[in-house]
Amino acid sequence: MVDVKYRIGIWRKLIDLLHTQKFWMNQIADDLGLTPQMAKALHEIPVAGSVTMKELADELWCDASNATGLIDRLEARGLVERRPSERDRRLKCVVLTTAGKRLRRKIEERFNESPPAIAALSDADKRTLCEILERALENAAQQREQGTT
Repeated sequence: MVDVKYRIGIWRKLIDLLHTQKFWMNQIADDLGLTPQMAKALHEIPVAGSVTMKELADELWCDASNATGLIDRLEARGLVERRPSERDRRLKCVVLTTAGKRLRRKIEERFNESPPAIAALSDADKRTLCEILERALENAAQQREQGTT
């Protein structure tokens, strides 16, 4: 069993690593002419299909008014469109336009690149880290399905 020092330290180190890479993530958005929030919103909208405004707000960890402001700005740039939901016409869904799909693919390409802190690791360390993170994500998915998160 891992002692308390490591159980606490592992999560804190992951959070710290993510925070240290904020500049890198902001640079990706800036390179594409977006704010980080706009890039994240575009990334969360499926290439094929739609997402409701509520689902988008939940994915962005923000309230509906913030998601609405982001979508307003993306819509003004011709990257997304609002449409009534096919399931419930009271709900608004967001879909990517052709230009939005192109930009989302660029975001996806850039988000798939390793940030400098990860790129500097050895190939063996990258493989090990990837395997560990995949198992953690599988655990998280199972916990979500069981309603324990």
